[in-house]
Amino acid sequence: MADITNPTAVAFCNEKVRRVADALAEHYFRAKEIIAEWLARGGADFVANDPAAEVIDGAQEDRRPVIDGADVNNIINREVEFVADMEADDFAKLNTVLAVAVNYRKAA
Repeated sequence: MADITNPTAVAFCNEKVRRVADALAEHYFRAKEIIAEWLARGGADFVANDPAAEVIDGAQEDRRPVIDGADVNNIINREVEFVADMEADDFAKLNTVLAVAVNYRKAA
């Protein structure tokens, strides 16, 4: 098979594909960190899974979306799912990402 030398294709690979691989790898490692911290702090005991309990962080005044305990728990759940998906089948998806990422290396 012929090498890919088309300058537009090469630029796409370097400017788009490698960058998204880096972003996915960074997301994975940040997700691992937040899950570990969440568990160390007590998980749902730390931030109750309660849609009526707003996080009072200034969002009520500064136009950011107001979040509640259920929102926080749901995001943690999405991170757990993301990590599990990346690590399934002996880290198959994560290693696919890391093989392309510039700033990260294979996990397994």
